[in-house]
Amino acid sequence: MIDAVGEIERVLAGPPSQLAFRALCAALGRAGSPAELVVRCEQGLTEWPDETREAPWSWLAALDDGYAVPGWSLVRSLALKSGRIGTADLPLPDPQPQVTRLDLGYFAGDQVATVSDTLSSWSNLRVLKTELLTERDAEAVAALAANPELARLESLDLIDVSEDLSHFTPPPFRPPADRQLRLRHAGLQAPDFVHLLRSGIVPDLRSAAVRIETIEEARELAACSQLAQLEKLSVGFRCGRNGKHSWDLAIGNVIPEDDAACAAFFANAELKDLRELTIVGASLVRGFHGLGAEGLDAVVASGLVSRLTALSLNLLPMGDTPVVQVVEALDRERIESLTLHGLALTDVTAEGFTGTYSALRNLDLRHNFLTESGAQHLAHDVDLPALERLDLSGDPGGSPYYGRSEIQPIGDAGAVAWASSHNAVNLTELHLAATGITPAAIPELLNTGQLEILNVSYNQLSAWPVVERLPGRCLDLEACNLNDDDLTALAAAEAQLDSLNLAYNSIGSAKALAAWSVVPGLWELNLHDSHLDDDGLTELGAAATSLLELDLEQDCWKLDQRASDEPLPPVIADPAAFPNLDAIFLGEIDEYHGARYSAGYPPSVREQLGPDTRPVLRTFLNHLEMEEEVIEPDTLEGRAFRAEHDFRRGLAGNRIEAEAEARAFARELRG
Repeated sequence: MIDAVGEIERVLAGPPSQLAFRALCAALGRAGSPAELVVRCEQGLTEWPDETREAPWSWLAALDDGYAVPGWSLVRSLALKSGRIGTADLPLPDPQPQVTRLDLGYFAGDQVATVSDTLSSWSNLRVLKTELLTERDAEAVAALAANPELARLESLDLIDVSEDLSHFTPPPFRPPADRQLRLRHAGLQAPDFVHLLRSGIVPDLRSAAVRIETIEEARELAACSQLAQLEKLSVGFRCGRNGKHSWDLAIGNVIPEDDAACAAFFANAELKDLRELTIVGASLVRGFHGLGAEGLDAVVASGLVSRLTALSLNLLPMGDTPVVQVVEALDRERIESLTLHGLALTDVTAEGFTGTYSALRNLDLRHNFLTESGAQHLAHDVDLPALERLDLSGDPGGSPYYGRSEIQPIGDAGAVAWASSHNAVNLTELHLAATGITPAAIPELLNTGQLEILNVSYNQLSAWPVVERLPGRCLDLEACNLNDDDLTALAAAEAQLDSLNLAYNSIGSAKALAAWSVVPGLWELNLHDSHLDDDGLTELGAAATSLLELDLEQDCWKLDQRASDEPLPPVIADPAAFPNLDAIFLGEIDEYHGARYSAGYPPSVREQLGPDTRPVLRTFLNHLEMEEEVIEPDTLEGRAFRAEHDFRRGLAGNRIEAEAEARAFARELRG
């Protein structure tokens, strides 16, 4: 039996996270939620960021069903969208006085209207977020802008700078010019942001996310003297679109209008206090579109880069030359976080790092084309004494049934260079998804730094080696072609994991998993697209006493899937098994069309579920969206058809081909 009070103290002593918060609340519930223990939790959570104290979708679904989970009074953040195929987006709950952060998600005009109508009752709300609002939401946005209660907010986002504006026009947001707002952050279209600055109603503003659609908007914004007070700026230039895309690897398309707008803005804007800058482009089929070398050269020419503590460039058609100039312009003693994501970079950029970067804690170079040479240079020929987080991943590409990874081909040699690197002393988080590594690299990788989080997903890791050590908190093995024998080898390791991701592998039995010493302490287990036998699931239910979230969904193309009319074992409905569970995901989904085909329980079985059924299961089943439930018996013809579409057919060869393609493209980029 788990000591609930001891578990609470362990969680409070560890790093804050949304998953850890859920574990704390579950332990509080097991202890019966006595008032003195609630007070202890409240005191211990004082230093946690409010965004970590978030109620997951399953908690909001439970609230919609009429009951609050243990620890609800400790919640400070709500996010309404589930992010799950075939699960309902939830209505805004009645005002929750303790909540400080509210994320309405995308296409949420109705929720914006409801928030505006009830804003006075959200007495502690300070942060409001939404995105992808359209012209149909103009009335709701206007009402929010006119609401006097808006003056209580400290942060408001009505856009996401990554939106490409291909299919809609956002509505204007214009609060009255005679009103004072407390906003310290605003995410808006450029004309709306200019209105805020010129009207003088946001004197405390220090952070902004802005989307610029024309060169005229760029010039008007740059002319606002109030920009000088900004400490943080995220910007997306969306001034044109040439429509070209490629089915082959490509840098993408430079948009001259974006270059011109970027140059006009950074040549004229007064940004003397800016310390964090993010610039975001947009994705094509392969490659990206947005500003190019001329725009980035203007950023460097402004002299801004050397003053930054954090710089993030994302999804832009760049190549090495302009980015090397950015790296050269950095202040090596000042920069703390550097993200160069999706810029078509090669080892040339890696080699542009020289000397010592004494403050750099986060280095993100994912979705580029570095090889082992670039990874080795960063590991051995540069000094990164403060580095805590490193991401050298390729692009996993989403569901392996429908997508294909783009490899960043550092391979085993590039990965294991970090095991012996002097820069790994403080490394706690390492991401190497889709990098072409093999099982041979795993033992050395697991001896890298003081790893708490390791992501080696979307690599060919069948024949997993027996190892003694695993990361301290999170291990991501999604789509690694693992089978039951690999699971047995994995379970030979002694470790203490919070989260384990085994999605999209070939696991059929959970017996080895249930017997693993790690499982009683797990908070999150992702077995998405696994067809586990009933005995294994039953044993897992008895062993996973701390588990909060379990994913057993399957894609419709899975070969050895649980048929729609095949009943799940009683352990899934029994609240005595998986006793800590606060979220479960079951049934068959179509990840290509974004549709749900089944709930995991046929309608006839759902009707027979009794009052003793696990509440979290009832909540899941009550909040599904299915146009028509598909109940089809498993046939030889159906299996043969699915076999033709199973991504595992030729998987090893496909990944070898993808790595060869990436290496060839890297050579082409280097010239």
